[in-house]
Amino acid sequence: MVKFLLLALVLGLSCAHHNNPDITPSEVDGNWRTLYIGADNVKKVLTGGPLRAYFQHMECSDECQTLTITFKVKVEGECQTHTVVGRKEKDDLYMTDYSGKNYFQVVRKADDIIIFHNVNVDNSGKETNVILVAGKEDSLNKAQKQELKELANKFNIPNENIQRLEPTGLFLDIPLLPCVMETLKLWIFGSGSFFTCSSRS
Repeated sequence: MVKFLLLALVLGLSCAHHNNPDITPSEVDGNWRTLYIGADNVKKVLTGGPLRAYFQHMECSDECQTLTITFKVKVEGECQTHTVVGRKEKDDLYMTDYSGKNYFQVVRKADDIIIFHNVNVDNSGKETNVILVAGKEDSLNKAQKQELKELANKFNIPNENIQRLEPTGLFLDIPLLPCVMETLKLWIFGSGSFFTCSSRS
């Protein structure tokens, strides 16, 4: 009960801070990549962390009451593809299951840029605030970077926890490329061991 009240407080403060923008299928549908990601529990979004999501594709239906996101993660040396379906509930929050429960919302949008805030509640009940920038380009301009820092501060995410993800999503027509690139980095700079790739929904 206490955790539920704390979660409600976090999400309530989030809504109070932001006039969350609406999204439309024409703005959302298509290929995307994760440009930046950060969290108050930074281990969750480091390489190998369960919330380090490399976005690939987004699509919404029913006037964006449902948002489907396909992304890749690398957990315990295995590169996996996941597809989750977020269903909009009250206060423009989407809810979906992945590595626990997730309550996410769009907090900013611009030309080919969407910034999400997510509260992940893992299977042990631990909450993690995550901010993620999805884009169709491969970078942010100076003003957008400053806005990202300000948003992260409002969600109590230290700026030093925000990471730039490599633009592996440039090659979205090659589904396994993010896995291959991560493998090469491990092989050349790390232990030299390889990992496998799989698809999951």
